[in-house]
Amino acid sequence: MLATLASVASVAAADDGKPELHKMRFIERGQNLTVTANPTPLAKLFDSAAYAALDSGFTSTVVIRIWIYPQSSTTAVAFVPLERQVVYNLWDEVFELRIDGRAPVKEKRQSEALKRLTAIEDIPVARLANLPPDQVFLLAMQVELNPVSKKTLAEVRRWLSQGTGGGLDRGGAFFGSFVSVFVNPKIPEADRVLRIRSQPFYRPRP
Repeated sequence: MLATLASVASVAAADDGKPELHKMRFIERGQNLTVTANPTPLAKLFDSAAYAALDSGFTSTVVIRIWIYPQSSTTAVAFVPLERQVVYNLWDEVFELRIDGRAPVKEKRQSEALKRLTAIEDIPVARLANLPPDQVFLLAMQVELNPVSKKTLAEVRRWLSQGTGGGLDRGGAFFGSFVSVFVNPKIPEADRVLRIRSQPFYRPRP
């Protein structure tokens, strides 16, 4: 049975220099909490130049890092890294995509390739066991277009190689990077970077 999580009514607008506030939908599915954002905040990652570059024949890479943390703390209780890539096959005239470690897919239309690349739909982000009822949480997300850091890409791929749900478990220095990204942020090396925060949410008691 799916249960929509209740959102806290009062949501303050983000101040300048802070992550952008974006309303998201949280749903319990099995033992996990999932998130959907429609419209997706990732669309802002692609301006006209970045969109035009999708059919250049060069690979475009999107790295997404998601943290769940209590509203009253900077200690994250869950972390999920994702990597998405698209390249236009000039010979076959088709966009080839790899999304979040899943099997490759192909799209004929550039607009559909962008839609897949930026979708935030039913992504598992935390174990329900780590989210006590009535405790208020937030989701934080950093998204990078074409990150330069080989270390970041290697860490994301290591987490993804652990299989479905591997990123939901605590552990590792990469998990702890939440503080450096959202508390003491540094400018990442990438074509474009988005820092996003959800509205507060909590799991109501049964």
